[in-house]
Amino acid sequence: MFDKAETFTDHQEKAASRRQLRLVLILVAVSCLSIGVAVGSLVHTFAGETPNDNRLSISTTPITPDALSARFAQVAAQVEPAVVHIKVWDNDNRAFAREGTGSGVIVNAQGYIITNQHVVERAVKMKIKLMDGAEYQGKVIGQDAETDLAVIKIEPTSALPVAKIGDSERLNVGDWVLAIGSPFGFEQTVTAGIVSAKDRVADNKQSAFQQFIQTDAAINPGNSGGPLVNLAGEVVGINTQIYTKTSVFSGISLAMPSAMAVDVYNQLITNGRVRRAFLGLKPIDVTPQVARVNKLSDTKGVLVERTTDDNSPAAKAGLTGGDVIVSVNNQKVRNFRELIRVIAAQPIGSVANVAYMRGGKMQNAAVRLEERRNINDAQELLQQPLFDPRNPRGLVEPKSTEKPRIKFSLGMTPKFLTGEMAAQRGLDGIRGAYLASIEPASIAGMNGIMADDMLVEINYQPVRSMEDYTRLTNALKSRDDVVMKLYRRETTSPNRVSVIVSFTMP
Repeated sequence: MFDKAETFTDHQEKAASRRQLRLVLILVAVSCLSIGVAVGSLVHTFAGETPNDNRLSISTTPITPDALSARFAQVAAQVEPAVVHIKVWDNDNRAFAREGTGSGVIVNAQGYIITNQHVVERAVKMKIKLMDGAEYQGKVIGQDAETDLAVIKIEPTSALPVAKIGDSERLNVGDWVLAIGSPFGFEQTVTAGIVSAKDRVADNKQSAFQQFIQTDAAINPGNSGGPLVNLAGEVVGINTQIYTKTSVFSGISLAMPSAMAVDVYNQLITNGRVRRAFLGLKPIDVTPQVARVNKLSDTKGVLVERTTDDNSPAAKAGLTGGDVIVSVNNQKVRNFRELIRVIAAQPIGSVANVAYMRGGKMQNAAVRLEERRNINDAQELLQQPLFDPRNPRGLVEPKSTEKPRIKFSLGMTPKFLTGEMAAQRGLDGIRGAYLASIEPASIAGMNGIMADDMLVEINYQPVRSMEDYTRLTNALKSRDDVVMKLYRRETTSPNRVSVIVSFTMP
């Protein structure tokens, strides 16, 4: 029995050893297989040995856009259906016509569209294309060259998508905005930027009424007339022009504020034109000398160089050359553009209370405002001065390294004319010192005073006789501020106009 039992135990031990060996061999095989697969995968990934597996695949990783990007997309989707592409021709025969393009924004479901006046001003034929591809013939309802705004209309077969108008006055510098339009004909293009500045005046002297939102959202030819939109999806501006030296976007884009666009739009669809009140004067910047002589703390305000004529509203209310306007209806005016806009916004026929300084004394004038008769009533306000003080006669003189020696005298030769002599020179009714000659290197010559000028005031004191002239000029001392009022012959007519010259004595 013992021998059998001993044999049985040996058998059990050998069987167990074989099972352990098989298990170890299986584990080793599985490990080797796993390592081989991993190595093969790495070799495939980094070495690209398999020529048939070089295809690309699109990632399906979920994307979570940031909040700003998502908002841009929402605004674009909301506003784009109301943005149109405008194509115009300046001739009925397209074979000989010049073609132009621009953008516009639908603001009324019946087919009223706002765009820029320069987009449609020469249009004989006009085609309006919507986002969905539908095309319509357009017609101009009204246009205003002074703000560069126009209203056009199409006749849709159903109600159109409409853009919501926002309040440009609530914009802040730094706010995000989107510009939508058709730059270079690429329809429904969206660009983004921030509000770089407000109340920006383009230094092109096109109109006294243009004042812009500046943005760095890219605007290019073809964007004109399209909307500038805030992140609420509201139109806060009409893209109008860019500042560039290359004819393409250079980082500065300008849009008409929606507050101005709404006012012009409402007048155009109601009257077909914009009615504006005017004063009838030629305003210029206040110089430091004029400010000091009038006892002003700064140069804010508007200096009246002259009234447009004796029957202008300003002239009839007693305003004259040399006056400094500081407020209208208790609203301060800082510069001539503000003055023009404030006056233009007043009802025609209303009386404006104009506060002004004359010779250091505050005065008031009640001006009954009239409707501006033509564009020249405003455009005149933007003309260059009648002379360049550095070269009043417009002469091209040879350059010299030697600086002219300034004589410490005014350098004017005055004469007091008889009635007959005054009539011969177109000076009927004007009392003052006729300046027969001016020494070029004198104080007068260096400050733009010219021979044939008629000097009528020095520092708001009248010059009616040689005694007045001598007394007032002899009283001038070094570092004194001087403001002179003269009458000058216009280059294009025998008429004389008021000119204000200011300087400081050496």
